[in-house]
Amino acid sequence: MLEKAKQALETEKASLTAELEQAASARQDTERRRKQAEQQIQELTSRLADTEKAKTDTGNQAAKLQVSVCFSVLNLTYLF
Repeated sequence: MLEKAKQALETEKASLTAELEQAASARQDTERRRKQAEQQIQELTSRLADTEKAKTDTGNQAAKLQVSVCFSVLNLTYLF
């Protein structure tokens, strides 16, 4: 009877150990995925900032060109 109880406890212990190992493995996998997601977010945030800067720079250049064209047209009009 005691041997049977001992065997049952050993079986339960083995089962719980396996569950614990699976949980630890799942936790490591989740942590790895979280780190990858954070890295992707940082990269995308950086790319977005670069894109916004390029957009602003392009808008500023376009505004300068428009002013330049207006002055050129005015100068041509003044000459004729």
